[in-house]
Amino acid sequence: MAGTSWTPAEDAAIAELYPESDTRDLTEAMNERFGTSRTSSAIRQRAIKLGIRKAEGHKHPGRKTFWNDERREWFCAFVPGHSEAEISAEHERVFGEPLTSGQIGSAKTVFGVKSGTVGGRFEPGHETWNKGRTWDELGIPEESRRRSAATQFKKGEVHDRPDGWIKPIGFERVNRDGYIEVKVRDSISDGPQPRVPGKYNCNYRFKHHVVWEQAHGEPVPDGCNVVFADGDKRNFDPDNLVAIPRSVWSTIMRNGMEYYDAESLAACANLAKLYQSIRAAENAPRACRSCGAEFEPRYPHQRTCDVCLGRVEGGGSE
Repeated sequence: MAGTSWTPAEDAAIAELYPESDTRDLTEAMNERFGTSRTSSAIRQRAIKLGIRKAEGHKHPGRKTFWNDERREWFCAFVPGHSEAEISAEHERVFGEPLTSGQIGSAKTVFGVKSGTVGGRFEPGHETWNKGRTWDELGIPEESRRRSAATQFKKGEVHDRPDGWIKPIGFERVNRDGYIEVKVRDSISDGPQPRVPGKYNCNYRFKHHVVWEQAHGEPVPDGCNVVFADGDKRNFDPDNLVAIPRSVWSTIMRNGMEYYDAESLAACANLAKLYQSIRAAENAPRACRSCGAEFEPRYPHQRTCDVCLGRVEGGGSE
């Protein structure tokens, strides 16, 4: 039986017959000879384990390969520009048997050809078989009609599922970064969400942004982050929410400045602005101390232009 150990006689038969035999025919013959019920896959795996391979160029003389040279040549020539239905119908006309969707798809992959059509999907303009037909014409029983009608949506009707799928305005949720988001609009009543670059869901906004705007009576300035001064993402006291330009905020984070409240955060922001001013001054154009020409330094302490240093030819700034 399949799953039992292999006998020396079975291994000897595989070694002798596998290289020149069709695996399915060999499986049938061995099961009959040894009283087993092994599969072709089991025979193949056993041969691999024994290091036995098919003879080079082996083809079973008693079984014709479906995709012979004639079919393959016809397939590659006919497929471009034709749908699966057309390919199957034409194959049936030429060779006497239709092709399945799986056969067509596999052959396209193996032979490297494409039809350039929508394949097995409905083509544009396709009409369903039941379009315009009434329940009477379709023969749908009265009981089935009542069950169907009970679950149909009416125009303009909104059903709130038991799990609260449609959330009310003001509903809050926590995103993956631990920030609270609040629902501020509803696609059902307010129309489709506006397409805003970089935002995937305009129905929700950060709660700390909403609270900051309510306290200041204006939108959060462009290019600013609203920061929790004490680091607590659940402290929505307006005094704890500070709008900081992103360039300043990145300098604070890059330099690892620590803050604990609004006052210390303001000090960090001022220090970050000072760092930015120093960096801008270090990279500002200056006069060469050798020739007097103005140049843009490559590093903060460069006082001689590249021309005088011999790094470039000619005069003037680069």
